[in-house]
Amino acid sequence: ADACALPFGDASFDRALALLVLHFVPETGRAVTEMRRVVRTGGVVASVVWDHLGGMPGMRMMVDTVAALSEGGRQLRSRYCFQPMMQPGEMKRTFLEQGLMNVEETELMIRMDYRNFADYWAPIAAGEGPLGKYVATLDAPERERTDAAVRSAYEAGRPDGPRSFANVAWAVRGVVP
Repeated sequence: ADACALPFGDASFDRALALLVLHFVPETGRAVTEMRRVVRTGGVVASVVWDHLGGMPGMRMMVDTVAALSEGGRQLRSRYCFQPMMQPGEMKRTFLEQGLMNVEETELMIRMDYRNFADYWAPIAAGEGPLGKYVATLDAPERERTDAAVRSAYEAGRPDGPRSFANVAWAVRGVVP
């Protein structure tokens, strides 16, 4: 359903949760208002988004690499790193502005482990997420150049193999008054 026009009655739920989605909603405040509307008094509204700017080094490695290769890569970095709700305190402010109480924000650290470059690159190469969508737009020579450059960044002068990246997500919860 449209996050800004949820097809549920007022106070229909005990909780509303938006996992890794609010940064894709153009009218984030409206989406939070809708979550609040469908949750009963005393219920919880919560959300989590990745910190694309400073909290996802594995993805930033790819984004910064393609930014060094082309103008399209620089545009991707600008869009990817500065989506709504990803800056510290931004989601919390939005929850407070939409009238939620006892709003708390925390960081969650999730480690992402990869067996090798192929394990890291497969979802992106398959077109998943904003990075995959970008890669899908490249013509064959640019795709080959991008694959090689990102592989080089992943390997960082070492043999291909396991890599581990600590990733940060912002989590916010509030209570419906």
